[in-house]
Amino acid sequence: MTFPSQSESVARSASLLARVDGLLEHAETLARTTVATGDYYRQVLGELADILEADSVAVWSARDESVSLLFDSRRELDRDRVAQAVEPIGRLEADRTVLVPPGAGGRLPNALEFARCIACVSVAPSLRLALDVRLPPAAQRGENIADVVAAVAAIVVEFHRGRQLERMFSLAVERDHVAALCQTLHTTLDRRRIALDLANEGAAALRIDRVSVLLADESGFRLEAATSVNEINRRANASRAIEQLVFDVRHQGTALPWTSADESTDAAKAYLQESGANRVRVEPLGSQPGSWDEACGAVVLESFSNAPLHPDFDGVTEVCRHATTALTNAAAHESHGLRSRLLRWKALAPSRRVRTIAISIVGVLLALALIPTNFELESHGQVQPARRRHIYAPADGVITKVFVDNTAAVDEGKTLAVMRNPDLDLEEQRIRGEIATSNARLGAIRATRVDHDRRPTSTSAGQLAAEEEELKKTLESLGRQLEIVNRRVAELTLRSPIAGHVVRWDLIRSLESRPVRQGQLLMQVVDPTGPWQLELRIPDRHVRHVLAAQAAAKDANPLSVRFLFRMSPKTTYSATLDDVHLATDLDQDGELSTLAKVTLNPKNIPDLRPGSSVIAKINCGRRSLGYVWLRELLEFLQTRVLF
Repeated sequence: MTFPSQSESVARSASLLARVDGLLEHAETLARTTVATGDYYRQVLGELADILEADSVAVWSARDESVSLLFDSRRELDRDRVAQAVEPIGRLEADRTVLVPPGAGGRLPNALEFARCIACVSVAPSLRLALDVRLPPAAQRGENIADVVAAVAAIVVEFHRGRQLERMFSLAVERDHVAALCQTLHTTLDRRRIALDLANEGAAALRIDRVSVLLADESGFRLEAATSVNEINRRANASRAIEQLVFDVRHQGTALPWTSADESTDAAKAYLQESGANRVRVEPLGSQPGSWDEACGAVVLESFSNAPLHPDFDGVTEVCRHATTALTNAAAHESHGLRSRLLRWKALAPSRRVRTIAISIVGVLLALALIPTNFELESHGQVQPARRRHIYAPADGVITKVFVDNTAAVDEGKTLAVMRNPDLDLEEQRIRGEIATSNARLGAIRATRVDHDRRPTSTSAGQLAAEEEELKKTLESLGRQLEIVNRRVAELTLRSPIAGHVVRWDLIRSLESRPVRQGQLLMQVVDPTGPWQLELRIPDRHVRHVLAAQAAAKDANPLSVRFLFRMSPKTTYSATLDDVHLATDLDQDGELSTLAKVTLNPKNIPDLRPGSSVIAKINCGRRSLGYVWLRELLEFLQTRVLF
């Protein structure tokens, strides 16, 4: 065994000290940058492991007897190894560096196969930071290892202190922003102004991408303000989706914490898909945090990024508490103002006649407000078989033959019409011509290779073989092209997808020998023997009442529907509402409406005809007589005069 000479030892020590000085300088410089904590550990401790030829380096945080692992340079960790490594950390005093040999016992045990140099430094009165270096047996005899580890640990502790100061400063700034927002909410007694301040200034104060505020009214929660939105379009799908989200969350009875699409409920997942947000949170503005009891509004917070939320301070709860108080005070002020006006009006009626008239008017108003009646909303629609299919033109072309006529009975797969596409015919002829040419050329090459007397002297056998293989590949490609063209030609034969009856007036005269465009509706096939349904178009101004009544009735008591046919208005039929679509679109008259479906019993309704027009009334529960009679006038005043 050879030992290094004295000069070699001195040179190695000098090199080690130079590398350590460079590491300390690099660690101090890196700590003054905005580097992430994980990247700082990875760079500094990785370089320390290289200098000391260590197996791995770890950083531990110890508070009293509680120890947690902050970083370990080992990429793969198991619980047993971490449990073995944590034993001496909690027992080591602050500002002390020890070298624990492998297999040691006693007060500072070491169950690992490596020697461990542990430097424990105090960060705060009750918080210590331990730098744990695992050394292989060959490195245990190195000098000044404890001093090097202690020096690096001191710099790492300073880095931690700097990061803690930054977090405390950021937390103080965020608290100041939240306090300023809460003060702003109490500067007005206008509920709409409070909602606008909360939506616009709340996004900046809470560091959230979008804040939407909904205020409570008689039908639920109505979207009042959103971040960076000057005017709310209540007919937009986004507005309806956010109101539906709050409705579903309120139905659950609790607030919705920060939720992403991967971990969300059905309601939150549907809204996240509609809005494009990454996370969403819903908080009620009630007397108790997270409670919907007597809630005067709700706040919907959305984040469009994957950035982590602030772990130390959640200002949402504080803002919601102040917003609840501000909205409650504003509502009380509005109520008090109305009562003051009523008292002034009473002073203007000193005569008996005026008092009598006033009492009569009040009596009528009370009757309109207190007498309940059925609240029914009118809508129009058509009767259609539930099982029907539309037949569209698969491509541009000309219909050469129509085999059925209106009301003709067809079986599934029966040919309805045949189309012809000149472009496909031309493409088929071209491919077949190229196939014939290639086959002729291939036959000539094969004959040339067999008959040596006919082989040209300038053409080698290898060239002929290569040309033959090229023609084979060409024929294979042409064969695949011909298959594709044949499939497209076969699709031009229109067949019935179901068994039923064809529906289109004057079918042969309107389609045969006429050009059509791809996607053009040609006819439809209906199955009159199956179930029938009534497809209603609910006007946009009525949808919210239907949805509210449907939610109040729940699934056990679906809404009842009365309807009559325009062709026979003497008879009235009844059914129940099955489904109301979420989306709102334009109907045939260009009006915004929502589709609703009602299942019918064909046995109770004679002579059902596809497309028959009906007038229906949906029962939305019982409301006051005045609201039922004057609802449209009130809504007109709200939207056209007061808004």
